[in-house]
Amino acid sequence: MGIQCDDYIDLLIQKDERAFKIIYDETKRSVYAIIRSIVRNEDITEDLMQDTYIRAIEKIRTYKKNGKFQVWLNSIAHNIAMDYYRKNKKTIDFEEVDYQFKTEVNYEAKMLVEALLKTIKPIEKQIVLLHIVDEYTFKEIAEMLDKPIGTVLWLYNKAIKQMRTEG
Repeated sequence: MGIQCDDYIDLLIQKDERAFKIIYDETKRSVYAIIRSIVRNEDITEDLMQDTYIRAIEKIRTYKKNGKFQVWLNSIAHNIAMDYYRKNKKTIDFEEVDYQFKTEVNYEAKMLVEALLKTIKPIEKQIVLLHIVDEYTFKEIAEMLDKPIGTVLWLYNKAIKQMRTEG
């Protein structure tokens, strides 16, 4: 992360708009990736991002400054997206996919990645995307998803093995 979000928490508690914009700009990409990996729809993702930041503002006093604001925020995003998914899983459009890779990826490579991601379970896909695309450590992913690190590692390795088999 470029900035230390913890430096802006007190200002955020005071409803400082500049602090919110700084934190939003620093965290939006990761929040987007987490939600999008679950719901796979641009419009819904944007709505759930708004819900995530609203909930974060409402709960900001519960955050303990420890340098892990992004992890805390991502867990809020994950929970909101999973709640939405559970309530609406029959109506979610699973064909619309547009992951935001950090580097330029050619069309063929992107299509291959999308095809391979369809062969694994949603939780595995989320772990793979968080680790490979957003470059989170397995420990950070475990905290975000509230799962033991061993489970996260196992799911990641299982997903990679499955995608290699399919590829």
